[in-house]
Amino acid sequence: MADVAWDAQAEALRAFTVLASLRSDWGGGLVLVCGLGARGSAVSTAGNIAGAACLAIDARPEACRAALLSGACDFVVNTVDEALRILKNQIRQRRPVSVALEAAPDAAVGELLDRGVLPELFTELRSDAPALEPAIRDRALQLFAPLGTMVGDFDGSLASAAAVMDASAALKSTTVWRGLQLESFSFVNGEELRAFDARLLEVISPEDVRYKWCVAAPRFFHRERPHRRVVYLTAEERATLRRP
Repeated sequence: MADVAWDAQAEALRAFTVLASLRSDWGGGLVLVCGLGARGSAVSTAGNIAGAACLAIDARPEACRAALLSGACDFVVNTVDEALRILKNQIRQRRPVSVALEAAPDAAVGELLDRGVLPELFTELRSDAPALEPAIRDRALQLFAPLGTMVGDFDGSLASAAAVMDASAALKSTTVWRGLQLESFSFVNGEELRAFDARLLEVISPEDVRYKWCVAAPRFFHRERPHRRVVYLTAEERATLRRP
């Protein structure tokens, strides 16, 4: 799911589209991510927009700080206890939240397994951070899958594991089936972008899962320059939006 030139908004949209194809409502669900670099931040942002609670683990302080500053995470904590305290409250209320846990992934994942934490989706992003110890990864895969956790491969890190959801294949299947194409629109200023975002909400039905993206994208990517919006559209929607 990577492009030659990294595009944070497009990658978050791709990850969101994959999540939305798996579940229309992620409220009350937990997404567990190991690695909080560019791809981990995209998955964390996507989970938040989809309505999930997301726990992203990375030992690097700079990666956690960058995720917090970009809005990919709402909180940065240092212990599993702190992370679970925030997550449990939001999951109970079915409200989205993203928590970055600045800790050694092996120890943190081991503690989560010992405490019986069961996410709806688990992914490891080795392109973002050092890999989990094989024993910890294998233990997680062996415990999670039989209990209903979906294991997702977003960057090829888990391609060799059994019964893994290939995010690239899921994205292609969804977009081809629905006749969607990734479109990027650029604008001279924020006023033009805000007007376009308003038009998007008129063109895409509130019942469509893409509506969540259209509502949330202005909040997550308001600092991006130049001003632009990335969205999946049908040919008919593209024609409508391009009319004066």
